[in-house]
Formats: sequence, structure tokens, C-alpha cells
Amino acid sequence: MTPRPFSRRGFLVGLGALAGAAGLAACSNEAPPGPPAPGAPPSPTTTTSTDPAAYEGEVAWVALGAALSGLAGDLLGQAATGAGQGRFGAVPAVVSAYLSGAAAQHVAHAEAWNRLLTAGGRPAVTGYPLTVEPALRERLDAARAPVDLLGLAADLTGTVAATVTRIVGEVTDASAVTLAAGVGPVVAMHGATADFLLGRPPTAPTDPIAGALTPDALTV
Repeated sequence: MTPRPFSRRGFLVGLGALAGAAGLAACSNEAPPGPPAPGAPPSPTTTTSTDPAAYEGEVAWVALGAALSGLAGDLLGQAATGAGQGRFGAVPAVVSAYLSGAAAQHVAHAEAWNRLLTAGGRPAVTGYPLTVEPALRERLDAARAPVDLLGLAADLTGTVAATVTRIVGEVTDASAVTLAAGVGPVVAMHGATADFLLGRPPTAPTDPIAGALTPDALTV
């Protein structure tokens, strides 16, 4: 079914109604889905076939936030569950706890972004329709040790943090800005924690949006 024409007024009204709810959703501890059983072939990508017209303008940035947060939650969730199954050797408990905790927060962030979309009359993002998904899944499939998982987490959360920071400067609705501004520090903490566990010295990015994705990365 063809989505109804975009109504900026309707979208912004819906976002305003969800401002508080979206902020609360970012603090959820819901666990992400687990990985396939050991020895199983890599999971196929989950690109959807939503009409591209569903996400345009500022809406596309919100959809990007939903897709990227969802992908981060899924990948880190699979890493955490795989660590518990012994797929990556002896994984310290602190690393497993970090992966599962960060994954749950990314999943909650994706849900919050999707609530903003549906409140504005747009479809929620399903799956992880991003051009970067296949390469990131290949990287997880190739992981063999805890250091590989932490390296993936550091790079992935860096991309999420830069993208969310970019979103703050690209959208004008107060609810979307508030959600992005709330998600940003949480994701930055994920990246700093991964760096600490890797033994890297703490550093501040010289360009906070370097490496950020744009709506061009969406495949829907």
C-alpha cells in the first residue's frame, strides 16, 4: 500500500506528543535478540522493501537513527550471547556485561526513534536497512577473540555517536532533537568504555561528526 502523503504538521504534532516517552525509552533495559546457534551459517541481511517515499527530509534522519540504533543493538546482542556460548574464547565477565548492557540500550533507542516515526504517520523501520550492514555482519562473523568484539563495538558506537550528533544539527523538531541529544552521551559512553577495555587512552574526537552516516546509507 502506498504511504499517505507526508504532512509536516502531522509529523511534528506526533513528535511533540512523544517527547517524554521517547526520552524514557532510551533508558530501557530490554535485551536484544540472540545470535544463531554455533556453527550455523551467518544470518542473512534484513533489508526491507518499504516505499522510499516513506522517509524524506527530516523524517529520513529519524529513520536513520532507528535503523542504525537497531543494527548496533542486534550486533552487540549477538556478540554478547555468542560470548556466553564460548564462540570467542574466554571472554571476561566485564566484557560480556558491557556488550549486553550496550546492546539493550541501543535496542531501546531504536524503539524510541520508531515511536517518533509512527507518531508522525510514518512506518516504523523494520530490520536494519543500511548499506553498512553486510560489512559489519561479516566483521562479527570473523571475530575470534574478545579483542575483536571490543574493536567492533568501539568502531560501531563511534559511528552511532557521530551520526546522532549529526542528526541534532539536521532536524528542527524539538522532540527529535531532544531524543538525539539524550542518546548521544549514552552512546559516547559505550565507545569510551570499549576503548578503556581495549587499553586505549581516552581521547575526544577532533570532529564529532566524522564518520557519521547520512540518509543516503538507508536502503529504504
